[in-house]
Amino acid sequence: MTYPLALQQDSVYAFYVRERGVDVTVVLTDPQDHKVVEQDSIDNEWGLESFEFTPTTTGDYTLAIRRTEERSRPQVDSVELRVRQFTATELERRREIAIELAPENRKVVQTLDIDHFWEAFDSLATATDRLDSIRIIQTVYLDRGTDGLKDFIIEREREFTAEKFVDEIAAQPKFFRSVRANTFKVKEAVPQLTAIVDTFRVLYPDFEPKKICFAIGIVNTGGTTSEDFLLIGTEISTSTIDVDLSEFAEGAFKDILADTTDVRQKINNIVAHEYVHTQQRWEADETAIGCNLLHAALIEGMCDFIGELISGDQINKVAKTYGDAHEQELWTAFKNELCNESAGNWLYNYGEVEDKPADLGYYIGYQISKAYYQQAADKEQAISDMLDLRDPIEFLQLSGYDRQEKR
Repeated sequence: MTYPLALQQDSVYAFYVRERGVDVTVVLTDPQDHKVVEQDSIDNEWGLESFEFTPTTTGDYTLAIRRTEERSRPQVDSVELRVRQFTATELERRREIAIELAPENRKVVQTLDIDHFWEAFDSLATATDRLDSIRIIQTVYLDRGTDGLKDFIIEREREFTAEKFVDEIAAQPKFFRSVRANTFKVKEAVPQLTAIVDTFRVLYPDFEPKKICFAIGIVNTGGTTSEDFLLIGTEISTSTIDVDLSEFAEGAFKDILADTTDVRQKINNIVAHEYVHTQQRWEADETAIGCNLLHAALIEGMCDFIGELISGDQINKVAKTYGDAHEQELWTAFKNELCNESAGNWLYNYGEVEDKPADLGYYIGYQISKAYYQQAADKEQAISDMLDLRDPIEFLQLSGYDRQEKR
């Protein structure tokens, strides 16, 4: 796919190419057909290629989006392109904000976005209408985002909008007001987080350091990752049973928000889990049997297991308590779906389950990872094996979990 673009000299353009089931390489060429940008930063089929570009000459450029054949499924070919040109006023404001944020962006753990959110939250009291509220969230919070928050916005471009924040705050004002004090406890937890990272570095020789950004979201993610950051949704990661949750429907998601863990330990747990995600390698062995559900459960479950090793606890205690009481029943049911393409019965299913905890696939993956680690003579190598998982069926067999006696 190619797109002709008329670009102006010295203007700044932002390009966003959303990959939907197909890995692509993005190439921008100038009017003389010289390549000026080549982008393929995310090595999977569901990601975002994004970059900024300032033309040195005015003219007709061409943006080509090419399938990365060796990593793409031939039956899928779906991408979405957005191009944005910044105004002179926007660029000047960006320069001012960059100077303001420079000290924070140098930190390994970024927490300034928490302050900016509550500044915007308080300013909403002065808004004259909905559009004014949107302007406040955009200018006081989102436009002043740290490098980490910018990654959050890019990763969740359809969710992290000023409109969505205004709607969420209006729908759950009691929650936001009551979780506020907890969010500031992140600043107290920074030394503990540094210790967790150091522990992980010792356990895993190929450790690659990442930065950590705590920002306030729209109550839909506790944590995710980008190429450079752990991105933590602070309103979820610091929600506990002491927070006013009366605006949420009864169910698995509310149970997670009503965590009884000390808020500082909860922060440690979610950072540990998400940090493990940043170290995982995703390429499957081409000769291995495809086993999507098992692979997905192991990817999440090993994060709970290794996260527990480095923080002393884990984020999915509700699922673990239930799992420990129903282990044989769950394993029998899981085996019946072992290589299903869909993981919906076991993962990311807060909105579907009613009579049991959500995300019980995390528990299964945790138990298999734990069994693998316990049988391994070389514990350091066992951690490396998990993070470099290539063949989920072989990993399950080597763990011996299927042969273990269960409750």
